[in-house]
Amino acid sequence: MPLIPTIRPKSSGALSPGEANAAARAALVKMSARKSRMIRVIEAALRPLVHIADCVRGNSEKHDSEADKILVMEYWNLGDVVMLTPFLRSLRIQYPHASVTVVTSPKAAPLFENQGLVDRILTVRIPWAQHYSRWRKYNPFSLHWVELLRMVKTLRDQHFDLAFTARSDMRENFILWVAGVTRRVGYGFGGGGFLLTDLAIPDLHHPHMASRWLRLLEHVGGAALEHLPRLQVTAAEEQSALEILDRHGVSGGELLIGVHPGARSKARQWGEENFSALIAGLEAQFPLQTVWFQEYSPKNPPAEQCERRSLTLPLRQFMAVLSRCKLLICNDSGPMHIATALGVPVVAVFGPTEPAWFGPLGEGNRVVSQPGFWCRPCFDYCIFDQPYCLRMIPVEDVLQACVQAIARVTTRNEVKVGS
Repeated sequence: MPLIPTIRPKSSGALSPGEANAAARAALVKMSARKSRMIRVIEAALRPLVHIADCVRGNSEKHDSEADKILVMEYWNLGDVVMLTPFLRSLRIQYPHASVTVVTSPKAAPLFENQGLVDRILTVRIPWAQHYSRWRKYNPFSLHWVELLRMVKTLRDQHFDLAFTARSDMRENFILWVAGVTRRVGYGFGGGGFLLTDLAIPDLHHPHMASRWLRLLEHVGGAALEHLPRLQVTAAEEQSALEILDRHGVSGGELLIGVHPGARSKARQWGEENFSALIAGLEAQFPLQTVWFQEYSPKNPPAEQCERRSLTLPLRQFMAVLSRCKLLICNDSGPMHIATALGVPVVAVFGPTEPAWFGPLGEGNRVVSQPGFWCRPCFDYCIFDQPYCLRMIPVEDVLQACVQAIARVTTRNEVKVGS
């Protein structure tokens, strides 16, 4: 018999599960009326087909504590994977004998190296996660669809007992259903809840993406034993970072500030000229050295430029050099989350996204944003000719946040030396 979706009434405040999901649709997604109608139509068409298919193939119930094979879906971007790490570490403790597989993007796969978080990594370029253009996302002639179908077949062949997805995306819920995972845990407020066996209720008091992941573990009776992202680099990578910095004349005793002016979307980029003016203001107040990180890609190969200490490094080398910095100044981006996971405080400039959902986690981090924009979050689909939510942030505001962050860093260093 098919499993009946389980809803544990651990909702926000005194709301019922249905009310909590309705509130989550209002608070955690920004969905147009047209998209909402489209999802309802797709659900109405899929629901009877899914019910019939479930009755035909059946499902063998297995208690969650007996799960041998666990699947985790997070195929988006670097920052999304970093926010997943507290969940994975807690999952490891909850299921010490289970084999954990993660589905992720090729560019994010190196984040899992030497972390002990998962047993197997499946890389895939999901079509709708590659582009901002809606046509390119769903271009039926894209080879990414072939890649996706191969990945789904691989998942079906593995016969997973338990799977987690935290995005409340009907497409991800559908993938887990097609893959035949016995127990599928996720959210339904974004659509496609009937494709899951377990519907978790989001905690609206803790809307951060990392908290949404941990909520899933609580739903199956686990505990959120880690709440902050954590990554580590190897001793060899640390040595390589020291050699790179030494070639640029940076010694270990100097106040090294990292600057990363890039982001995957232009709508999140504050502007390199603003970062340049910012660093000029900081250098007038502090004896510091800076290293500028540039985006790495196959078209932008590894490089070291002595002027302005500009580095273009593969992900693992970038992590190692970043770990030597005392502060990272950046946009809302993957490097922001990587820095926090390495214990490097950040000053992050936020524009079109919501800091309460995707902001840096941990102490000593600062977010600079311009309030009052009704269109936030737009998820990088800016409806104006340019992202004014970013353009309206003055250099002086970010400079003030950096001065406060540097003062905190230097004070902490003095306390460590004194103790």
